[in-house]
Amino acid sequence: MDKTRLTLLRLLSQLSVLLVLYFLCRLIFIYYNRSAFNFHSASEILLVCFYGARFDLSAIFFTNSIYILLVLFPGTFVFNKYYLLFIKYLFLLTNSFFLLLNFIDTAYFPFTSKRMQFDAFRFVTGKKGNDFYTLLPTFLLEYWHLWLSCLLLLFLLFKAYKRTLTIRQKVTPSLRNYLYASLAFLAATGLSVIAIRGGMQLKPLSIIHASEMVESKNIAAVLNTPFSVLYTIKKKSLAPVSYFPEKEITGCYNGTHQPVNKDPFTRQNVVIIIVESLSKNYLGSFNREAKTPFLDSVFSQGLVFPNGFANAKESIQGIPAILSSIPSWQDDPFIFSPYSANSITSFATVLKKQGYQSSFFHGGSNGTMGFDSYCKLAGFDHYYGKNEYNNNADYDGDWGIWDEPFLQFMAGKLSEMPKPFFSAVFTLNTHHPYLVPEKYEERFRQNGRPILSCVQYADLAIARFFETAKKTDWYNNTLFIFTADHADQNTGDEPATALDRYRIPIAFYKPDGSLKGIRPTIASQIDILPSTLHLLNYPDPYFSLGNDLFGNTCRDFSVSYSSGIYQYIDSSYCYQFNGQKGIALFNWQADSSLSRNLLPDRSSAAIAYQQDENLKKMIQSFTSSMIGNKMRF
Repeated sequence: MDKTRLTLLRLLSQLSVLLVLYFLCRLIFIYYNRSAFNFHSASEILLVCFYGARFDLSAIFFTNSIYILLVLFPGTFVFNKYYLLFIKYLFLLTNSFFLLLNFIDTAYFPFTSKRMQFDAFRFVTGKKGNDFYTLLPTFLLEYWHLWLSCLLLLFLLFKAYKRTLTIRQKVTPSLRNYLYASLAFLAATGLSVIAIRGGMQLKPLSIIHASEMVESKNIAAVLNTPFSVLYTIKKKSLAPVSYFPEKEITGCYNGTHQPVNKDPFTRQNVVIIIVESLSKNYLGSFNREAKTPFLDSVFSQGLVFPNGFANAKESIQGIPAILSSIPSWQDDPFIFSPYSANSITSFATVLKKQGYQSSFFHGGSNGTMGFDSYCKLAGFDHYYGKNEYNNNADYDGDWGIWDEPFLQFMAGKLSEMPKPFFSAVFTLNTHHPYLVPEKYEERFRQNGRPILSCVQYADLAIARFFETAKKTDWYNNTLFIFTADHADQNTGDEPATALDRYRIPIAFYKPDGSLKGIRPTIASQIDILPSTLHLLNYPDPYFSLGNDLFGNTCRDFSVSYSSGIYQYIDSSYCYQFNGQKGIALFNWQADSSLSRNLLPDRSSAAIAYQQDENLKKMIQSFTSSMIGNKMRF
């Protein structure tokens, strides 16, 4: 009895130490990413930590379940010194790994605005390219203070384990001792299951439950990285939904686009310039402190949608949204989802019917994020990456080829291509570690976020591309589209709202000046394909879940998805839905900080109902077309 009690007390002490370390990890995570959250007092942070303890307990008991069973397993062999040595290192190595994940995520979070999920390990395995190993030294140097903090916590873990360790002497076997040990084993097993489930409720604890505890912008602070990673290991296939009878999913919701213009097809070239991490407020057109003279001049002569939104927070999700109208409304990016072999619509497939050649340019290493594989699936004729550029003298040392020479390479390739052509380029250097070529370091040095210097460099690179393009025979017959793969951090330390995290520029430009003005319409990445086809007078029906921004036949809105939360934005309201019920409604026009949740207000019930219905129709259409492989006619 005494030995069993001693073992239980020691185990309880070890698990308590882990709970304290997870608590410290959460505080460090919140501190490093404080601009992403909205805490007004220390009591709010403590409340988040209180709710987070439930997720911490679930993760701790799950990751230590084998250790717990081995420690409490009834039998005399558990006193063997080799057995004790094995379970010691099992405990220390397992928990060191998962504590390290929390620290890695602290540095990774600013790039995704969500807790790390299992798909992030594709960077390590190489399925998302080999950039992880190239950038690792840079991350280790830049975040040295974070890794030092991690080492300190791991030291505390080792010291605390040693303090709780009491040498267990071999005892004389007896029925009584075996009975006590067996009861303790069964009781601990039952309690572990309850802890892993997050309680006695009907459904096990999941990421969605975090949305019921705090505002959506603080969900990441409640969760911990091990829980998020473990929960998403098997989150791949979409679950069918049937909010409405299929016959009600019509018109603006079923993805069917019919020609609306009887004018002849316009055989114009189309070039989409996708600037890495280009938040709306990084442009001088929307933020006087930003310095983007060329893009500002183009936007002043083009048609701009100032209420443009990305569909997600990662490049791997943004590219299919722009080029194929495939939104990222699932946990896995489309490129790595079970549906990546589906037949899909893309600019390449629809314009091929009109005799277009298509190409995609990205100066990164070939294989990065599966872009080359996606281009094959999407029907592109040519993919140009770092290998095709074939000149390491212009390698930036981290991601790939510097934007300025790579865009010149693109201009040359387009001049060789048969006309008409469609081409898209995804730029590179407006990305961590936020470097510009040495010759521009002083010229582009500015206060604020280091990315702003990179944006200045990207602006110059695009300007030089246009200088070259203007001398070609294809320039005047080309429609140019400007956008971003996703948004990035705010320019200052002010908290980013749920809208700010997705705001990107969307603009159309023709050299003859025939497209000009500002339209406040809500525009989304998935709207770019149908809107472009409208401008070209495309004559055939096609599939796209996006809106035609020039057709004016459907209500304009944008939908994004992150960590189990869908966000529906229209001209006045922002509605948030966790897959089961609405959790927030904001009038973002009147409440730009999204501080007043209107959902409990009965007077807003009709608005919330309409938002809920529109969103559910879009979710159902997306899910059924993805599962049924119906995204291409």
